[in-house]
Amino acid sequence: MLGGGVDSDPWSECSGKGCRQGRGGRRRRLLDQGMLRFVVLQELDREPCHGYELIKRLTERSGGIYSPSPGMIYPMLTMLEELGLVLVTESGNKRRYSLTDRGKDFLDENRALTQAVAERLEALAKDDWENMRRHLQGLRDAVHERVAVAHGQRQVVARLEEILENALKQVRNL
Repeated sequence: MLGGGVDSDPWSECSGKGCRQGRGGRRRRLLDQGMLRFVVLQELDREPCHGYELIKRLTERSGGIYSPSPGMIYPMLTMLEELGLVLVTESGNKRRYSLTDRGKDFLDENRALTQAVAERLEALAKDDWENMRRHLQGLRDAVHERVAVAHGQRQVVARLEEILENALKQVRNL
């Protein structure tokens, strides 16, 4: 067990900034830090890598929908190292991360949760998300075109803002 067990882990529950649902103007993260931990360990179990390689692999797994920032990945890797789940080897100015035996045991003990989190990440790459990206791209392009053509026509810009605000409300209320 880690630090008193997984149940006592401060990241086992969805709490903090990573779980905010639009409050304060921030959008909810697709994976909170607790879920990210499992995906990171799973990736390192597949093959050791550097931090930026890890970011690239996670981005690819999600079809480009989810790309964790270095500000999320590196503190996560440091925490996993401190817990004894990850081993760091230095090569010049690069750090290569690999799973320890303790890390493999942790993954085995949490296989069902790890699989569920991996499926969530991989679901982002499915066709539904591709269609959604295409629609969002089209909407963005249309808004940019209308604003560019409006040239100081405040009524047009105000109407666009109203349409977008209503659409946002409707999506959030689904």
